[in-house]
Amino acid sequence: MIPGNKKPAFTLHDVFLYVAVGAKHARLMLLLICFSLCVGLTYYVFAKPVFYSQALIDVDYLALPVDTGKIYSEGRLQSIITQLTAPHIITRTAHALGVNASAREIERKYVFKLRANFNSERNIQIHVWPYSAEWASRWTETMVNEFLAYRQEKRMEEKNLIIQGYASELRELVAKIDQQFSEKIDFQDQQDFTRTLILANTITNLPRELTRIQVRLEELGRTRLRLQDPRLDSVAKLSLIATANTPDARLTLGQTVDTGLGATPPDDNAKDPKSRTSAENVVVIPSLIDSAESWNALAKEQQHLKMQMEEASKVYLAGHRKMIDLNKQLGVVSERLEAEVTVAMNRFELQFQELLNKKHDYEGKLPEYQELSRKHAKLLSQLAIFDMSRLPYDRYFASLKKGIDFVDFGGEKERINLKYEGLIEYRDTPVSPNRFKVFLICMGAGIALAIGIPFLIEYLDHTLTNMKDVETTFQLRGLGMVPQSGHTEFVAPSRSDDPEQNSLIENFRVIRTNMLSMGTLSTPPHVVMVTSAMPKEGKTVVSSNLAASFALTGARTLLMDTDLRRGRMHRLFGFRKEPGLSNVLLGENTLDQAFRQTPHPNLTILSAGRHLASGTEMLGSPAFVALMTELRQRFDRIVVDTPPVLGLSETSSMQNLVDGVLFVIWTGRTPKRAIETAIETLRANGANFYGFVLNRLDLNTTQNYYQYYYYSHDYYYHQTIENA
Repeated sequence: MIPGNKKPAFTLHDVFLYVAVGAKHARLMLLLICFSLCVGLTYYVFAKPVFYSQALIDVDYLALPVDTGKIYSEGRLQSIITQLTAPHIITRTAHALGVNASAREIERKYVFKLRANFNSERNIQIHVWPYSAEWASRWTETMVNEFLAYRQEKRMEEKNLIIQGYASELRELVAKIDQQFSEKIDFQDQQDFTRTLILANTITNLPRELTRIQVRLEELGRTRLRLQDPRLDSVAKLSLIATANTPDARLTLGQTVDTGLGATPPDDNAKDPKSRTSAENVVVIPSLIDSAESWNALAKEQQHLKMQMEEASKVYLAGHRKMIDLNKQLGVVSERLEAEVTVAMNRFELQFQELLNKKHDYEGKLPEYQELSRKHAKLLSQLAIFDMSRLPYDRYFASLKKGIDFVDFGGEKERINLKYEGLIEYRDTPVSPNRFKVFLICMGAGIALAIGIPFLIEYLDHTLTNMKDVETTFQLRGLGMVPQSGHTEFVAPSRSDDPEQNSLIENFRVIRTNMLSMGTLSTPPHVVMVTSAMPKEGKTVVSSNLAASFALTGARTLLMDTDLRRGRMHRLFGFRKEPGLSNVLLGENTLDQAFRQTPHPNLTILSAGRHLASGTEMLGSPAFVALMTELRQRFDRIVVDTPPVLGLSETSSMQNLVDGVLFVIWTGRTPKRAIETAIETLRANGANFYGFVLNRLDLNTTQNYYQYYYYSHDYYYHQTIENA
């Protein structure tokens, strides 16, 4: 692909794939199309003939001085079509035409479909498809007449019921208005209600203020703990105090703060003589609230002096006059900062104590607040109940009076008048079923089924037929494929006139070559295990033909059957099952006695021998380990035919005795889940995979023919003719 170009969304391979699916299910697709056409033919033969007519109804919408549309629902233009085609109108229409039946039965036996809509001139068009030509001509006119008669009857019934209801409600309404007025007067005389509301509103913010003070006290308390750290210098303490000071906690001049301490004598050493202490209170004076910005310049000056001393120390000794001057200046600044700390600490403690005093004051008011809150809630509940029970009877009275006037004045007047204008279109010959339409629908449905069902079958197919899919799914290398052919047993490894046999031999040569090439990437295939996920997947035939292919290279090859329960390899070569592997492991025979020489050079057979139920224990014994060690010395290639992986343990127990595994998959038959479970089991036991072989691949199907043409016997047959 050219760099920078995107891969085409639809390739020739996709075309071949779709053609293959179609060819695979061609008969099913043809049957689905025929079935759909048969259904259409059956419907055409047995369906009732349907007739058609279209009529016009003139609609006059009048704007009456008194709007009765709020009382009589038929006065709304938007609902006129719904009322005209209602089930009870359809029943009355059918009864007028001589049929007594329910609306559902009429739709099933007499009228196929009924549709009404407004045209561009706001008139009503009625489309009716009855099963009778007479009904097609008379239905709309009869329906309009029945609708007008029904509406007039209902209007008179509603008028009488409304007037009777209004008269009864008016009498009840007058009595309730008098009663409600008295209850309202009594409720307003409760002076305690008004006083409680006023008191509750005055302390409604008490919990919020108490919570805010508590949060502020916790913040200041954390700051006090940090200020006790001896490692903090003056600047750090002043910074902490400045951070803790918030606008809502600042003191004002003349404010009295309760310190919570006992009486203290006056401080004669105080820097500000205006400050005084009493037994429990302190009056805030200017020296206690000096600006926090004054120490900022001192901190900068201190930092500057320290930097000067550090630079001077590089030139002068500690006793030099310049160093002494700098030390004196630094001491003065430090003392001033300590004084600032003292002022700030006093101010901070006063703020903290003030908040404590407020907290104690608010906590003392909490019981009163709770009592007022409960009383307030109770009175509000009573007020809400009273308001809900106090209905606007005066407005109801006026509304009832107006309603009676509407009913009495507009009861005989129609806001919407309908008039039947006649038929626009009428067909006395059946319009349904239409042969061409039925054919198109059935053909389209048949084609849709013929396309959808085969692809649905392919989607639900959980088997694998594509080597690339297996490689991608299980991260295994595909060593080759064995096409499905008439040769289901062992094939002699020699050329013959049978092109199918020759192609099968070539397939196993491909598998052998691919496996030998794995030696550079993995353990060389000295001892190869051939296994599968489930029984009857062809692993015995694959192992025997693979061993024969190895023998063709001149390597001394042993084909060994380790299925001690049901081994049948001896049947492929026409040998008896005993003596075999089980007899050797039991000590009944020697290896030389159990070996069977085949007519094919370099190929030796070791059958399973006597069938044993304890095959797992025999294959895991030290005797079998010693046997495999001896066989490795005597043969160049050993092909081990094993039982299937799922449900049996022999294959897993032999992993440390073989060099690698060749996995056989029955194409289009073995479930994907079974393959996955078997491979996971082998990998969990440390298996070294050489790859897999797709067995019994049907090259006659279009899908596989286009993908694996070079594995077909036709290809080898043409090659044989060309070489000849």
